[in-house]
Amino acid sequence: MILLAKLDGAFGKTLKSRRCSSNLSQEQLGLKSGLSRPYISELEMGKKDPSLFTIFKLADALKVKPSFFIEEIEQVISIS
Repeated sequence: MILLAKLDGAFGKTLKSRRCSSNLSQEQLGLKSGLSRPYISELEMGKKDPSLFTIFKLADALKVKPSFFIEEIEQVISIS
């Protein structure tokens, strides 16, 4: 249960951090990934969980490997 609480919102925080470090707006990331700006916003706020397909689309748009998200989330969990 504690692990699930730590996971809550971790993907969104990781996504937003990477998007901002790439100097992209949600709109720009949406155009690069083929996802809508509102959906990206929901992901970043932790209101939606991404599918595997979505993770691959975001990774491609952000020029990272899909595993980047898992590795970053593991760090967030270990710090918390």
